[in-house]
Amino acid sequence: MIPPALFRASLRALPEITPRATSRASLSPCLPTSNVLSRALQTSTRPLPRSKFSEQIQPSRPSPLQIRPFSSSNPRSRRPDRIYYKVDPSDPRDPRNAKPLITTEQLRRVVFHPSSKTLVLIVFVGGGLFYVSNLEEVPVSGRTRFNCYSDASVEAEGDMMYQKIMREARGSILPDWDSRVRRVRRVMERLVPVCGMEGVNWELHVIDSPGWFPSCCGLGFANLMGAEMNAFVIPGGKVFVFSGILPITKDDDGLAAVLGHEIAHNLAKHAAEALSSAVLLQPIRWGLIYMDYSGLTFGLGQILGSIAMDVGIMRRASRKQESEADYLGLMMMAKACYNPKAAVDVWVRMENANKNDIPGWLSTHPTNSTRISQMKEWLPKAESARRESDCAVTIGYAQGFQNAMGGWVNGSLGKM
Repeated sequence: MIPPALFRASLRALPEITPRATSRASLSPCLPTSNVLSRALQTSTRPLPRSKFSEQIQPSRPSPLQIRPFSSSNPRSRRPDRIYYKVDPSDPRDPRNAKPLITTEQLRRVVFHPSSKTLVLIVFVGGGLFYVSNLEEVPVSGRTRFNCYSDASVEAEGDMMYQKIMREARGSILPDWDSRVRRVRRVMERLVPVCGMEGVNWELHVIDSPGWFPSCCGLGFANLMGAEMNAFVIPGGKVFVFSGILPITKDDDGLAAVLGHEIAHNLAKHAAEALSSAVLLQPIRWGLIYMDYSGLTFGLGQILGSIAMDVGIMRRASRKQESEADYLGLMMMAKACYNPKAAVDVWVRMENANKNDIPGWLSTHPTNSTRISQMKEWLPKAESARRESDCAVTIGYAQGFQNAMGGWVNGSLGKM
């Protein structure tokens, strides 16, 4: 048994600590105390060291899910934060400091420079020589016009248009055995030998017009039933006829008037003339663009200039080409032994089918009334060309037979 004096001395030797964990030894007053016991008690009250494994798995910073603040609104409906940049007004990269490539003052110095007169003279002389060297005379009509496009380039343009139309009209092209196709082919076989175009690979397509409407070319009329009344010939001999125009033509003579008109466009090379006119007007367009750029026309020069050139030059030239095609087609059908008077009847029926014509000065085609009056003036010359053709003898026999049998036929028809 430990003496009481020794036990009290050992208690005074222990330091005053607050143990974190109460050991079983401290609860038992009967256990002997010593320096070894005190060291054991101190060791038991120290915190346990952290293991390396716990250091590895513990994150170094909290997860975004842990620090994400609570928001009662939908995150997608929140307005994005605005980012403000400080722009240096003296920075040359600032769009507000952009300068024109050519200023008005620089252009004025170039224009009034002594060497500019020589340059302007060279440009005008070269342009004049280019214009004069590309002047030519239109067949039959004798009109002089500017044409800088070769036949090969125009045919290349026509081939692209042909491919586009064939893709769009897929499923609407009538087969060769159709009676309407055979009728158009019969008329074309008489017009081609007298049209004056040799070495052309002609290709004919008749399109069922209620199934498809064109976006370019030709006469471009539509009746109240929605049937397209159109026909056109693409450079290279590609002929397109819409079935909607056949009731207007009525017979082979009327169809010859329409086809002769379209073939005449190719004979006179009107497509090349239209492309050449666009080239001739391009410098004017460039000048209008610069005037808008310099602020002289307040940005309206190109718009107003394009309208003026379209209405005053391009559409006017197109109406002249249409009248020329009417004349050439009338002479062509007369030489092919068709009755030229049928052309007048066709345009009378066209006038009745299309009452809402736009004003003539806004149209690319002459009005129907203008065409009728012009063809009536050309009829004597067309009749003369018909009598001078190789079919004059056949026409004489046919007219004699009609005169001899006319009374009997009319009387028989009256009794029916």
